Amino acid sequence: MDYPRFPSFMKKISIEHCLTELRIPPEFVSLHGSRLMFDCRLVMPCGRSWPVRLLNIASGCHFHTGWAEFRLANNIIHDDVLTFTMVDAGIFHVKRYNPRTGCPRLSDLQEEGVYGDSEHSCAPDVETSDDYVPSDTDGGDSSDEEEYVPDPGVLADDGCPTFTVTLDSSNISRSLEIPMAFWRRHIRMISLQDPVYFNVNGDSWFIVLDHSATKIWVKRGWRRFKIANNIVVGTRCHFKLIDRIDVQFYVWFDRP
Repeated sequence: MDYPRFPSFMKKISIEHCLTELRIPPEFVSLHGSRLMFDCRLVMPCGRSWPVRLLNIASGCHFHTGWAEFRLANNIIHDDVLTFTMVDAGIFHVKRYNPRTGCPRLSDLQEEGVYGDSEHSCAPDVETSDDYVPSDTDGGDSSDEEEYVPDPGVLADDGCPTFTVTLDSSNISRSLEIPMAFWRRHIRMISLQDPVYFNVNGDSWFIVLDHSATKIWVKRGWRRFKIANNIVVGTRCHFKLIDRIDVQFYVWFDRP
């Protein structure tokens, strides 16, 4: 296989434009359009593949039906850099690169099951299932302004608001709560309907939230996040809001 000679293109992901479809560069289409099939297939380094269909409209040629499923299954997020190499008619090998390090993400090499076994999967957690709802008596009312105190010095240094949680046994066995007062002060409430991302040293975890009138908690993704980062009772977790639109937190730890 003469891989370097295969046609390819690169895309930097913007959630604003790549949420439900991905536009193929017009130059690539003009050179290799005859080999672009209506039914294509995207193959990740782990060997798993996803079917996608092309949509050719006035604005260009797009990966359309199936793209959103591919993006979610592989936890592709804002600013990720992807390369697409066409190894056969309509078959693309896809590689993803960490925008901070310039290196491929190691998690893309891991073989996954139906939902995915890697720590970056968006599969439902056992401990934080659809049925789990924290009671109003657990930990108090997280909407109370007194429950949120900004980290001194952090906000002044870079302008990014930060909250800190010292984890107890309920966090380890069940889920993590985000202070309602922090969210109301810094993030649009409508963003509670969308996934958020926890970033640790360049790796990202896809997190799904749920909420009541007084509380916000992690519904999916917490179990894999805490296992991958060796989080235990007494760990002090700092969450710095680095993107208020496509909600992303940079997370670091003070360990007991």
